[in-house]
Order: sequence, then C-alpha cells, then structure tokens
Amino acid sequence: MSRGRERVVALVDMDCFFMQVEQRLDPQLRGRPCAVVQYTEWQGGGIIAVSYEARAFGVSRGMWASEARALCPELALARVPQARGKADLTR
Repeated sequence: MSRGRERVVALVDMDCFFMQVEQRLDPQLRGRPCAVVQYTEWQGGGIIAVSYEARAFGVSRGMWASEARALCPELALARVPQARGKADLTR
C-alpha cells in the first residue's frame, strides 16, 4: 500500500451497543448488570444484548432471561418494544 493509505480495522461491539442505548434512556441501569430482552414472556424473554457488568457473571446473548437470572440474581432487564410482532430497535 502506498503511504497514507494504510488499512484500518475497527471492531464495534454492537451487542453492548443496544444495552448502552437502554442505559442512556434509563440512567439507573448504568454500572449494574443488565440485559435487553425481546419478544415473549416465556422464560423471561430472549436476551439480545448484555452489559459488560452482566458478562462478568457469565450472562450472554441468546440465553433466556430465566437462565441469566440463575447466574446473576441482581440482573436488571430492559424489554424492547414490539412493532408488528417483531422487536422494534429504532431507539
């Protein structure tokens, strides 16, 4: 490559991004283990985003909220609104 045209590779943690949006909307979630859940009430809903604080307890995306609460009892959950039967991530 010619000088001044070096490649730049950036990693963006979009999994945590959705959690940070919720933390910005609700400042009480900041610094706490929390996760964003979507869809069904069955087993607390499916987790789609996890804060770094919750990751330290082993909580991960794709878990049911009930599984995550077993790992981290103080886990706060933010529910994504639905639009036409799907998660509405426009926020």
